[in-house]
This record gives sequence, structure tokens and C-alpha cells, in this order.
Amino acid sequence: MPNESSVSRVDQVVRGRNLIYLAVADVVLFVVANVANGPGHEHGLRNGVSNVTWVLFVIGFLLLILLGVVALVQLIRRRAKAHR
Repeated sequence: MPNESSVSRVDQVVRGRNLIYLAVADVVLFVVANVANGPGHEHGLRNGVSNVTWVLFVIGFLLLILLGVVALVQLIRRRAKAHR
């Protein structure tokens, strides 16, 4: 088992393809939350599904913002290192 630094693990997570997958998952969760909510103030399973998917959407959206900032910082560092 190779010993990897935490930086290389972050590099593996913050890749364009992973960010796209996370963005697509967020859009799907947003749509499911709104469809499950329905046209009125309903209670029960539909409301529970809507609430759970809404929370997952918010968590995914915050993760998308955080990982996007990390990717941007990595891009700036690589370009600064290349210009040296």
C-alpha cells in the first residue's frame, strides 16, 4: 500500500470529472426534492422524501462550492509555479 500525502488525495478528488458528477447529482437532487414536494402542503412520505433530498442537495451544493474553490486554488498555484 503506497503512502500518499493528503495533497495527492485532494488532487484525486478535485478533478473536473468528479466536479461534473457532483454538479449533475445536485441538479437531480434538486429536481427530485421539488417533484416530491408536490403542488400543496402535503404530509407523510412525499414530504419526508422532499426534506431528505433537499438536505442532500444543500450538502452537495456546499461541497461543490468548497471543491470548486480548492480546484481554483490548485490551478492558480500550478500556473504560478509554471511561470517561475
